[in-house]
Amino acid sequence: MENSSIKQYRTILARSVEPFFGIDGIEGITPAQIEKWVEWMIHQRGYKPSTLRFRFNVLRSVFDWAMENGLTSTNPCRSVQLPVSRSRTHRDQRADVYVPGNGRVLSVTAAAPERYRCMFWLMAGCGLRLGEAMGLGRDRISFADRLITVDRQVACDRDTGSGRYGSLRLRHVKWREEGEQGRRVPLPDVVALALPRHLRDHGTWGEEELLFPNATGTGLLYPYYWYGRIWRPALAAAAVDYFKPHSLRHFYAASLLSQGVAVSEISAWLGHSSVSFTERYYADLLPDAPDRARLAIDGALGATREQSTARTTVPGGQVASA
Repeated sequence: MENSSIKQYRTILARSVEPFFGIDGIEGITPAQIEKWVEWMIHQRGYKPSTLRFRFNVLRSVFDWAMENGLTSTNPCRSVQLPVSRSRTHRDQRADVYVPGNGRVLSVTAAAPERYRCMFWLMAGCGLRLGEAMGLGRDRISFADRLITVDRQVACDRDTGSGRYGSLRLRHVKWREEGEQGRRVPLPDVVALALPRHLRDHGTWGEEELLFPNATGTGLLYPYYWYGRIWRPALAAAAVDYFKPHSLRHFYAASLLSQGVAVSEISAWLGHSSVSFTERYYADLLPDAPDRARLAIDGALGATREQSTARTTVPGGQVASA
């Protein structure tokens, strides 16, 4: 399991489980207590449906593991129905997706510090996550093939040996095993033009030839530095209301979907775990889908419709062609 996942689960335990159940263990917890815990998360913690469901699923998995290892005889979560359906949770998740317009993306990119401006192009033009852009090396860029290989990211989840997680490391991308081949993403011209300028002016750092090290060029770029010294100042300089850097990735997906690019290809380029996840997550980003559907069916059945309108009914009920 990734150190980042361990850190996340420990945080859930400390903030969402122990404050309600205490630390006396899980034996003897009943479905009624689980239901009260769900109500507590809704009314006391104010969790959104997606957050509520995630924490519930984590605890349910803990009980499944405990049953498999003989630590408890039942899983009290199994008989509990959450007050919000899975479909409602998915709708709420989609509602949280913010896609900035072209003008905002270009304005923020232009306002970014020149040393890190190319990161903006990579996120908006190739769909890279922030950590993936931080972990991009020169050898992962093929100008000849017009492709970028995404197989590494910078993450604040290195095990320091003290039980605390937060030290930076360069590791394989999310949800991929060490050594597994990364995804290959098309390199559009707008990004291909920005990359050589960056390489010419700033070069690379380290054995991995990273394009975006820290400001002194001596180590990995910290996310807190990115947010505080790069991202927020760029938004302020562009006079744009705050939105997350991840929204540039949403812009990438929405731009491809609006041009009719196949969801299966978009899913692969984004590095999603499944096409169904991509479809579910970005379903509301296709407002023109009904128009495309009508055009497609009219194109397929247009000849049949023309033939049917050309047929006329003659006296006596017989049908004749015009």
